[in-house]
Amino acid sequence: MPPAQAWRWFIEAINLGVRNPRAIFGAALLLVGSLYLIVIGGGLLAGLLGGAGGGEPGTLALALTLLTVVAVFLLVPVLVGGLMHVIREAEAGRPVRARDIYGPLRGGRGGRLAAFGGLQIVAMAAGLLLTRHLAGEDYMAAYNEAVNAMMRQQQPVPLPTPAHPLLLFLWQLVFNYFTATVMLLGIALVALSGLGFVDAAKAAARAALRNLAPNVLAAGLFFGAVMVAVLLLSVVGSVLLLVLGKLFMPLALLVGLVFTLAFISAVLVVICGGGYLIWRDTFGDAERAQAPRASTHIEV
Repeated sequence: MPPAQAWRWFIEAINLGVRNPRAIFGAALLLVGSLYLIVIGGGLLAGLLGGAGGGEPGTLALALTLLTVVAVFLLVPVLVGGLMHVIREAEAGRPVRARDIYGPLRGGRGGRLAAFGGLQIVAMAAGLLLTRHLAGEDYMAAYNEAVNAMMRQQQPVPLPTPAHPLLLFLWQLVFNYFTATVMLLGIALVALSGLGFVDAAKAAARAALRNLAPNVLAAGLFFGAVMVAVLLLSVVGSVLLLVLGKLFMPLALLVGLVFTLAFISAVLVVICGGGYLIWRDTFGDAERAQAPRASTHIEV
């Protein structure tokens, strides 16, 4: 595919939700809410069992926290696949509801989608080993100290120069590109094409290599747009919350929560929608209806 295809994906992804915003953005909110409930539930359970654990409360709390993190990693691909399903049905003009995001769990594809969460964990562990080698032990130790200082709300110590800065930068680019592309396309191939986990992962990896130029440009467009949106909303949100906080603090907190959920939902729709569009144009959609020609400009 030509590199210019990246721009078309970007514009189409921004326009997603026009045909059925209630279903698409409702599904995105359900995704956020489901993950939030798991995190909160795991935290509460860890606190209860940790407090009742006698001499080793820290071990129980750590085990429950680890299980919660693993559960989130396994559930994210399932919900992302469900959101892609909702997006495809809405864009095709077929009836769909927000709760259809849980369709993969009912359709027998949940296990295959969850396997991508396991793949992500393994990839992150392997990537961390090579990152430590390229960065050097001194850099990683200083990095861990800086993270701990930030968590304690202290002034972080300046980081030293990595052992191999150029190789580390290139490695991070390659690693992030391939993991993100394989995850998005692999999830789409399981949720929308019905492939098995291994076949989907192989096909996604081949597509990541075959369509390198448009995929990389699309990733840059999506990442840049999200960063600009975060910056703008941070400035506007800070001013708005400051003004509302002086009038009525609970209102400021409520507005902040609503804006945060709306922004996260919009980002999820754009990113997952982008993955759906790349899957559609890379592998084809046998169930695609005759929809109107995609717009080349942002619809408002």
